[in-house]
Amino acid sequence: MTKTDLPETAEDGAVKRHYTGEELYLILRQDLINDRTPGGAVLQENEIAARYGVSRTPVREALQRLHQDNLIGRKGRFYTVVQPPLERIRELYEFREAIEASTVVLCCRRASDEMLRQICSIIDEQQKAADQKRFYDYERLDALFHVAIANGGDNRLLTHQLEVSYDQIWFSKVGNLVSLQEYSVDGTIAEHRRIADALVRRKEDVVKAEMISHLRAAIDVSERSAGLRARRKKKERE
Repeated sequence: MTKTDLPETAEDGAVKRHYTGEELYLILRQDLINDRTPGGAVLQENEIAARYGVSRTPVREALQRLHQDNLIGRKGRFYTVVQPPLERIRELYEFREAIEASTVVLCCRRASDEMLRQICSIIDEQQKAADQKRFYDYERLDALFHVAIANGGDNRLLTHQLEVSYDQIWFSKVGNLVSLQEYSVDGTIAEHRRIADALVRRKEDVVKAEMISHLRAAIDVSERSAGLRARRKKKERE
């Protein structure tokens, strides 16, 4: 075995893993979501490298990708988790509306019958999670429902942009719609079923209208909640 055949080791003697920057980008993005990392949290290259057992090169590449997606920002020499201001929530949902009005129509045209059955099964799983009050799973399945529709549209660029917008909404702390006072779990699932029904019937105009209505309802709930929180903070300062 030559020197180049030997596994690379970290400073603490541990064998380094060989994640590419792209692989680590996907891992970090998901971990930031799953851990609900708070806005403003500092991300240091050496700590991430040690946690994942990698060199700092793929860490830099992954952080640069996250920065390009506006999921993290820069503060001096360090990257930090971005927490979008409340006024940006409408922009995020309007962006989603523009994308999903397209992906749902493409899904209607291109998705196989089996893929549509999978989308319907996600709603059934979401209903079970709601009934059992497993709201983290409920939220995860909510996002999975929309991403599955985008996948059914078979356009990777649109799907990626949708996934990134979902991540930004999660970091805004408005992704957790279940916690909002005016949010209706039953109403959301009913809307999902109407969208799925229109997909199964291949009704493009209907499914587009149902998706837009669904997303605008989410905007309304989010904005009312944001306004309420802003008024509470103002009273606290007074």
